[in-house]
Amino acid sequence: MARVSISLRRRLRKRVLASIGVAFLVIALMILYFIEALNQSAAEKGLVLKHRVVEQAFNGYLARAEDEMKFIGQDLSLRDYTSGHELDLLFSHHEVLLFGGLDFFYIEWKNGLHSMDPRARLFTKVNFQPLLREGLINRWTSIMTKDGTILLMYKKKLLSSEQENIGFLYGFISLNDNLTLAHELLESAQVSAVQIYDKVNDRVLLEEHKAGVDLSGSILRSRLPLVSPVQSELQLDIIQKHAFSSTLLTNALPLIVAVGFVLLCFYFFLTRLVKTLLFHPLEAIAYRPEEDLLTFSELQPFKLQSNQYKAFIKAKERRFTLLAESIHSAIIFCNEVAEVELINTEAKRIFPDSDRARTLFDFMPISCHQSIQEALKGGLGVHFDLTINNLGRIYQWQAYSFQNESTYRGLLLVGQNVTQETSLTWQLEQLQPLSSVVQKKVDTDAILNELTYLSMLPSHTNTTHLQGWIALLVSVLDEISTVESDVSYLPIGDVFCQESARVMVAMGVEANRVQLDCSVKAGARVVAVDASFRGLVRVLFMMVMSNDMAERRLTVRFDDSGLEMIAMNDMAFRPLFCWMVNMLLAHLGGQQKTLQNNALQLNLIIEESESKGEFKPLAPNQVVAWVSNDYSNAEAVKEALERLGLQVEEYISTDSFFTQSSAVKKFDAVLIGCDSDVDAQSDMTQALKLKYNRDQLPIVWLNSTLPVKADPHVFTLMGCSFDYSLHQILVKACALEGVVPTYSNGQYESWVMVGGSRVTKAIWYTELENYGITTQWLVDLSNYYVVLSYHPDAVVVLLVPQPETLLLSIQAAFPKVRFFSVQRWPEMPDNVALFEMALPYSGDQIRLFTQDVMHNNANIRSNE
Repeated sequence: MARVSISLRRRLRKRVLASIGVAFLVIALMILYFIEALNQSAAEKGLVLKHRVVEQAFNGYLARAEDEMKFIGQDLSLRDYTSGHELDLLFSHHEVLLFGGLDFFYIEWKNGLHSMDPRARLFTKVNFQPLLREGLINRWTSIMTKDGTILLMYKKKLLSSEQENIGFLYGFISLNDNLTLAHELLESAQVSAVQIYDKVNDRVLLEEHKAGVDLSGSILRSRLPLVSPVQSELQLDIIQKHAFSSTLLTNALPLIVAVGFVLLCFYFFLTRLVKTLLFHPLEAIAYRPEEDLLTFSELQPFKLQSNQYKAFIKAKERRFTLLAESIHSAIIFCNEVAEVELINTEAKRIFPDSDRARTLFDFMPISCHQSIQEALKGGLGVHFDLTINNLGRIYQWQAYSFQNESTYRGLLLVGQNVTQETSLTWQLEQLQPLSSVVQKKVDTDAILNELTYLSMLPSHTNTTHLQGWIALLVSVLDEISTVESDVSYLPIGDVFCQESARVMVAMGVEANRVQLDCSVKAGARVVAVDASFRGLVRVLFMMVMSNDMAERRLTVRFDDSGLEMIAMNDMAFRPLFCWMVNMLLAHLGGQQKTLQNNALQLNLIIEESESKGEFKPLAPNQVVAWVSNDYSNAEAVKEALERLGLQVEEYISTDSFFTQSSAVKKFDAVLIGCDSDVDAQSDMTQALKLKYNRDQLPIVWLNSTLPVKADPHVFTLMGCSFDYSLHQILVKACALEGVVPTYSNGQYESWVMVGGSRVTKAIWYTELENYGITTQWLVDLSNYYVVLSYHPDAVVVLLVPQPETLLLSIQAAFPKVRFFSVQRWPEMPDNVALFEMALPYSGDQIRLFTQDVMHNNANIRSNE
């Protein structure tokens, strides 16, 4: 996995920016904290003032209650009233009692009588006598009853007009749920909660807070002594809800922006300073590696390591140069685009123009280019020989691909001078050639291996095919042993046609077993053909046709260097074929190579004729009919015809050719395929001859195997079907007059013909064509619904008997269908009209029958 480079400058910028960002965030939070602390301190100071306001409100409330006590005391001292009716006197001033500060009062007379305000029982149910002892004259005291009522009690002496003591007046303020007092305390200073605590008696006298105020959050609390007329040490707590002010951020924003601007300026200043003081000197050092000393002591270890590495590389280069010059071989290094990177003295002596060249292809001969390109693509074991005429030397070159420092594919060419070895080898061959015994030993071993393989074939192998195989082997061996043979000039496509037919007949295999890829242009090239070339083609066909692999393909094409043939085969363990190919190629001067998919590639330079052979192209816009029947791989034939520029009308059988409608006005040729159904092919040919009353028709037979009995008046394709062979045979076929089919004009009903032989169909079809009647032919009526659903008023002519139940069910499903029979048979249903005709059917009988049916149809239409 490749490592990703890291930019120190970018890394430093990110780190500095992150640090300044963190500092800015911390400073901003501190600013907000200090401003909030100042706001809170100011709020606490204000809360002390509110404490005084609440204290004054509380004392004011007690003062009003004392004034009310004075008013009651004056009424009791100065007014005249009957003993026992003092309450009536007092409540006559209801506006004072009901809206004053006292909640209720209690009168204790000197004579031991008592008068109690009836409102007292609204607050407590206890006996007041024990409570009165705790009262202090002209002082407020806090008391708590047994039922938990907290009261403030005020005791006042009652004096008569003569200033004599007549009793005591007790005033009470209830602190339990005293909404009036609580409201005054809360609203006086706009606080959220208030609490009065009695430190002497350790109890809370009053605790209230505003409704709807949540005190679970941030609050401010003031807890100070309460200065009041109450005879006790009281403490007043006030609580104020504290929320962050909405203006906090607004007030702090200018300061935060100023701090951010300062930090941003500091960031740009710092990055500029680091760039100037650190990165610029580093870049200068990188661009000036020739300096011996560095200005920074921190970088001295890197410099020392770099110098050591450079010295190590230079030492290796010197050793490599010494090695390259001492092995007496030509060495060339180049990169992935064949640019020369290193060339030693020996190679420069061979190629003096290499100094002015940019790539290998600029100074090396063209014959080497293909091998060099193959090595650049990663090919293994690439080698070639090169003769240097001006030096009188022969060099054997080996090509090695490797991965260079840029991780691209480089190339090393090593050329060894093999002039002396080649010369000695040739001299030894001339002085002491290999004996025929040694040569035959190789042949004998290969033949024995092949015979052993053939002897292990399954027992059901056809002996005729085995005999044909051996005959082919013998013919190839004869041609190998031939010293000289006649040379003829033929189109190479004809050679492949002849040899494929020969192998097909001998082996007994189908012609379409091998897929021959040979274009018309390649097949038309006229080349010199001798026995060795024919034997080589024959061996290739044997290898491909006996191939058990899924793809059986033989490709033939020409390139700049000559003829190239690629054969798919599985003959790796049958050395006889390898030996035969080697022997034939040695005679032809060709080369062979095994591809990655185990295909055998042969390249040879073949002599072509200077005079071009006659080549007739097909006329444009020609239409052919392809009747495949049971011919296998029919789609390949159709594709080949379309590659020839023909319009192809395909039919799956002879019946579909005769019965299916088509918009084609004329067929320039009719190709009839056949695998095992030979009768279908011959019967269709005979029917067409009878229909058009001539023997010379543009009919082409395509047979999987060669027909036993060929028709002399048709064109039979010999051997494999490929582009060139189809082109040549179609040129001959299209030279004849085409086939013009006749079609219905659509003015009469459709006729469905059931049964009949092919000859019978041809006779009926010819006669019915004269009346413009569209016919469809069925073997029987088992699939009647498919046809009659489109022609519910069709005329059905029964040439052969049909089951009674079937005819009745058809009549029920299609009431307008009419049945006619030309033969009588037992159990014929009543819905079948009989028009008996004698066999064989003649044209006169068919015409009378047709006229009678058409006359009946006309009468039926007139009645409707």
